[in-house]
Amino acid sequence: MNKNYVMMWVAIFILTAISIFNIYGYYSLNEKIHGISGKFYILNTSSNTTEKRTNESILFPVERSIPIVAVSSDGEGVVGNLIVKLIPGNNNVLINTNPFLETDIQYSANKAVAVAKLRSNYNYDKDFILDFKAGDARLIGGESAGAAIAIATIAALENKPLKNEAVITGTINPDGTIGRVGGIIEKAKAVADAGYRYFLVPKGQSVVTYYERQLVREPFGFGFEILNMRYVPKRVDLKKIAKEEWGLNIVEVSTIEEALPYFIGD
Repeated sequence: MNKNYVMMWVAIFILTAISIFNIYGYYSLNEKIHGISGKFYILNTSSNTTEKRTNESILFPVERSIPIVAVSSDGEGVVGNLIVKLIPGNNNVLINTNPFLETDIQYSANKAVAVAKLRSNYNYDKDFILDFKAGDARLIGGESAGAAIAIATIAALENKPLKNEAVITGTINPDGTIGRVGGIIEKAKAVADAGYRYFLVPKGQSVVTYYERQLVREPFGFGFEILNMRYVPKRVDLKKIAKEEWGLNIVEVSTIEEALPYFIGD
């Protein structure tokens, strides 16, 4: 028998065997994936055993999106978006740097995630990925998104959906209190234009003080007058104006606990 003919049949046999093995491995892997798709495994360190909990809603990655509002370099309010994603990991906070982020917003993100961990059933077995979207902005800074980051992270950790009718601005402190920010009027207008019902602001910031430029005539002597430019403080009740002119409800909050019902249901 021709040697080449024998070698050809040997090669065909080997390739057929490899194909059958690959097909078997593929279907075997699929069976394993389907077998664990509805289960979440947690290591029980106290008893050195592994608990198996069926929970189809807790599958990674977990992702939550929340609106954020800022003031652009042109002085206009801008509504953007923040996405918080949880993946299995080692308790790292990872931030997408496109667009570029200033150090203060990175510091704020770490504080917000820490606050969320303390208020959730967290096992220190996840990484937190934060992705900021703010229109065409190439650089994002400031700590005013701290409260929003904390709320979105809590929703992700507790695997709860977020409502889509409110926006919050405010810094976050380690004890969960919400701190003051700037640009409240500009942000409120942007939130109203985007169609949201509620705008949550730090305690005491629904009444806004701004400075109105005025020309004042003052006597100079010998019958002459001069014109002086002055900035006169004016106080605005933003709650009233926003409701009457924009249909927006301004709500003051001092803590994360006060803000959560506007974003997370029972």
